[in-house]
Amino acid sequence: MGIKVSYLSRVLLLLYFAAVCLLCFLKVGNGLNMNDVWLGFPRDKVLHFLMFLPFPMLMYLAFHKAVGKPWSLILFLAFAIVTGALAGGAIELIQKATGYRSCDIADFRADCIGLFAGSLITLIYAAISKKW
Repeated sequence: MGIKVSYLSRVLLLLYFAAVCLLCFLKVGNGLNMNDVWLGFPRDKVLHFLMFLPFPMLMYLAFHKAVGKPWSLILFLAFAIVTGALAGGAIELIQKATGYRSCDIADFRADCIGLFAGSLITLIYAAISKKW
C-alpha cells in the first residue's frame, strides 16, 4: 500500500469519525421517527449497525501493514472490534449525559454486531485478495 493510499485512507477514517459523531450527538427534531421498522428490526438499531459496519475496513485500509501474516490480521481486527466497541460504549454514555439523547444497551449491541460483521467482511476481502 503506497503512502498516498495510506494517507487517503486515514483522511477517510477521520471523516468517518466526524460523521459518526455528528450523527450520534446531533439534536434531532421530531421529524424522524426512529421507532419505524426496517427488515423486521427497529430503524435506529439498523442505523447503528450500518454506522459501525465500515469501521474495521477503514482501520484495515488506514493502518494494517503486515501482509502475509494471517494471525496478524486477525489480531488487528480483534483490536478494531475492541476499539470500536469502546467508542460505541463511550458514545452511549455521552448521549446519556446530553439530556436530549438516550443511552440504550440495544444500540451498543447493534454497534458491536456491525463491528463484527465489518471484521468478517474485511477478513474475507483480505483472504480473497491475498492481502493477509
